[in-house]
Amino acid sequence: MAPVSGALDGVAQLMRQLEELGLAANGKALRAAVRAGSRPVVKRAKQLIPEGADAHRTYRGRLVTPGFAKRSIRTVTKLSRDKQKASVAIGVRAEAFYATQFVELGTSRQAPQPWLRPAMEQTQQEQLAALGDSLKKTIEKAAKKK
Repeated sequence: MAPVSGALDGVAQLMRQLEELGLAANGKALRAAVRAGSRPVVKRAKQLIPEGADAHRTYRGRLVTPGFAKRSIRTVTKLSRDKQKASVAIGVRAEAFYATQFVELGTSRQAPQPWLRPAMEQTQQEQLAALGDSLKKTIEKAAKKK
């Protein structure tokens, strides 16, 4: 899946302000901003993911109720070693692998039912706005302390 990218006006200025306030050094602000930007995608993905009607067993033998894949949607944020870049991975826990492997992409006998890619595409503007708002709030909060 291709990464989502977009133009957010004033990002360079926000990053300079973070550096001036000493918040860019540990990467917490950047990681929090990326996490905030992922929330609209997760919310929309939970709305779009197909839900079965019957309980089923996972590959570990555990009996799970319908909606297990929806409840398994998670985000993982990562920060680069130099703490200047952050990324987020959105997917499902290992036990619900079928939601991305078989449902999202389909198989030779099952048509794809995309839910994650449309969620990302439909919420691009919300993602960028949430990321910018998070950075702005962090800067304003730090500026009040100084």
